[in-house]
Amino acid sequence: MKPYNLDEKVKIEKWDTFQTFVEDFSNLQQLWLKIYLFVNKKDFDYSKIQEWIYMFEWKYSKSDFLNVIKEWPKQDFQKYTVLEWWSIYDIDADLSEKKLIEEWDYINFVNSSDIITKYIERYQFLSMAEKNLKSLEGFLYPDTYHLNVWWNIVDQLVYLQLENFKNKVWNIYSGEVLLSSKITWYDTLILASVVEKEERNTKNKPTVAGIFFNRLANGMRLDADITLCYGLHEPYETCTPSMIAKKIYDKDNIYNTRQVAWLPPQPISNPAVDSIDAVINPNSTNYFYYLHDSNWVIHYGATVAEHNVNKRNYLN
Repeated sequence: MKPYNLDEKVKIEKWDTFQTFVEDFSNLQQLWLKIYLFVNKKDFDYSKIQEWIYMFEWKYSKSDFLNVIKEWPKQDFQKYTVLEWWSIYDIDADLSEKKLIEEWDYINFVNSSDIITKYIERYQFLSMAEKNLKSLEGFLYPDTYHLNVWWNIVDQLVYLQLENFKNKVWNIYSGEVLLSSKITWYDTLILASVVEKEERNTKNKPTVAGIFFNRLANGMRLDADITLCYGLHEPYETCTPSMIAKKIYDKDNIYNTRQVAWLPPQPISNPAVDSIDAVINPNSTNYFYYLHDSNWVIHYGATVAEHNVNKRNYLN
């Protein structure tokens, strides 16, 4: 039997099977492979195929073909995860720490007016944002991506993130956001980015969003301490509680919602879909206050008095 002549990339997702690799082969080739696998089943466990992008660039015998799969794919692609609560400063710091980019390459790219203009022409959700959009922050969807190490890392990552936002957020929520949200589309994303940073538990996020709406409706400041970190252009990992305490009275920081009314001027992180959904569908509540104890359990209060009791009970 002639060798398999392959020149392609095969992406394996979770739950994919060995059949993914051979679906383009002829019936005869598939049959010979199955026979070979049966005879050599001690040497190859095809039930343990790893998620990745496998590169085939040569002529393969049956054993060579299976060895490519067994020995993992070539490292042309790197698996890279953007966490839900990260901002562009966190992403840039992580990419540069991993030596994938130079420091500030990612930040400069997503804040470039030329890049933003290019993408506004492609994605409707960007054109629905503020007219003078100054950053892609908020639209850079957190997820795990496969990046080709031989291509421009920043360019491909941003493209994949925007595509992901389109598929997982915009295509699902755009009509609902525009018709039923209490605030504009871009404000929805801004508030979702705050919810993302303030609450980790998905089930609590609609209540936290409801509290923020209560504050805004009653002319109160948002009073979310974490927002001021964004104005410091720091990764959240380095913006410690002690740093926040020192900067809490800074009125010049336009992201400091302890001092500045309404919302921050742009998203402060890249929220996942559960935070966005929480803002679109907030819980109706009489609470105006919340805090987290040392175990990150949330406690609500309807009045300042109730909030002070929670402080005494859970922060001491």
